[in-house]
Amino acid sequence: MSKKSKAMNAVSGIINILSNTEKEEFIGYLKKKNKRHDTKNIQLFSLLKTDDIKKEIVAKENKQALYALRKRLYQNLIEFIGNKRFESDTSEERVIVRLIIVCRVFFEHKQYKAAFKTLRMAEEKALQLERFNLLNEIYHTHIEYAHLDEKITFPELTEKYRINQQKFLQEEQLNLGYALLRHELAKIREGAAGFDFQQTILKTIEQYNISLKEILTFKSLYQILFIANEYAALHNNYHQIERFVDKSYRFILTKKELADKHLFYHIHILYFMANVLFRNKKFETSKAYLDRMETEMGKQDKAYYQRFYLRLMLLRCLNENYSGKAAVAISLAELVLKETRHAEVSEILDLELSLAVFYFQQHDLKKVQQLLKGFGHTDAWYEKKQGVEWAIKKNLIEILLHIELKNIDYVFSRLSSFKRRYKKYLTDVKEERVLIFLSLVEKYLNAPEYFVSAAFKKLVEESFQWKTYQEEDLFVMSFYAWLKAKIEKRNIYDVTLQLVQTV
Repeated sequence: MSKKSKAMNAVSGIINILSNTEKEEFIGYLKKKNKRHDTKNIQLFSLLKTDDIKKEIVAKENKQALYALRKRLYQNLIEFIGNKRFESDTSEERVIVRLIIVCRVFFEHKQYKAAFKTLRMAEEKALQLERFNLLNEIYHTHIEYAHLDEKITFPELTEKYRINQQKFLQEEQLNLGYALLRHELAKIREGAAGFDFQQTILKTIEQYNISLKEILTFKSLYQILFIANEYAALHNNYHQIERFVDKSYRFILTKKELADKHLFYHIHILYFMANVLFRNKKFETSKAYLDRMETEMGKQDKAYYQRFYLRLMLLRCLNENYSGKAAVAISLAELVLKETRHAEVSEILDLELSLAVFYFQQHDLKKVQQLLKGFGHTDAWYEKKQGVEWAIKKNLIEILLHIELKNIDYVFSRLSSFKRRYKKYLTDVKEERVLIFLSLVEKYLNAPEYFVSAAFKKLVEESFQWKTYQEEDLFVMSFYAWLKAKIEKRNIYDVTLQLVQTV
């Protein structure tokens, strides 16, 4: 794709942010701005809005003129959205920003009494929200005009400023560390970097002098939980971080009055907690957190409902499936996929892959095949979009499906390409068990009659190094369940439930 095509797609992406009403308002905005009776910018906007750009404009317009027109439209969109959001934003954070602006205007015009009154209102609101960055601006302004304030002593003011500066710096250091770790995670997930994420975390904590003993805000907790979840996912060890999840819940209980003011982060935190509990096979507790999460999603006129909906439903489906309610999980997943439109591709893929696993556990191979046919991209594409772990799971499901379909030559081909592509990665992440699993699968393909023998069963038991039930990953158990079911000639779903529900 050319740079100009990408630029045009970027404009289309911004247009999709607007509601239908806002699109009409934007056309009115353009009409007011147009100095001549020139409607080409409106024409371009309308064509981009309906994805007709290639059929119309590209064929008719000079490419240089089209580029200039797109650039002006892009700038107008930014200006319109900025003005629109600032006017309509009634969040408490925006209110504080407005109060700071107003108090500075008062100071400039020597309306000192009104200025200090407005400044104290801003400080009170910022303290309630724990917005250290805004408090920094407030105290900076107050110190500048402190010689005019009869109601405060200078040492008292500077002490407040010092305490806030310390909290602000802690928050900023954590934010820098979080950003760096996200950057490293992106490379690791795509298989483009070394794997020692634990060492990366320790180095980052030391580099930015981050203290995890004191969680500052809902945002800080969200950032820490995000990294903890990613670490657990890479190591297939959610048991290790569960104590921190419990600490997170206690943090929320101590700050109930602030939860609604930080709704976005609060919902994220509840999701992380529900996910950890699910992966640790505590299904009922996970469901309870999902209920709380959905309640929070319904607040503030469902401002974040659609944003979190697919993640909520994916975890609901997974909890139901591994609680023994496969029919409920399948029906729910099918319904969500049928009704969901304009969702993140990544979240749709997660739900589709989970549904494929549900079908496979019920031996509904035709439906598994139909779903997997929709995964038409290359492994490299899925690794970049979903991460290497996701791509590995997709490949494993495909391999097991074609074993069941008795496409043996194809299976051998896939096994060979899988090992070439993922052997180094699996060795680096210390998940050689996947390679051992596949070597046992090859033994089955070469001699199916040996697969049910006592000798083979002993080989399987000796080949795997299992963690304790509490520590062993749920999804690792799910793949092993297929092997165990084959050996014992039992139903795969029954074996799966027996493994994951063992106390």
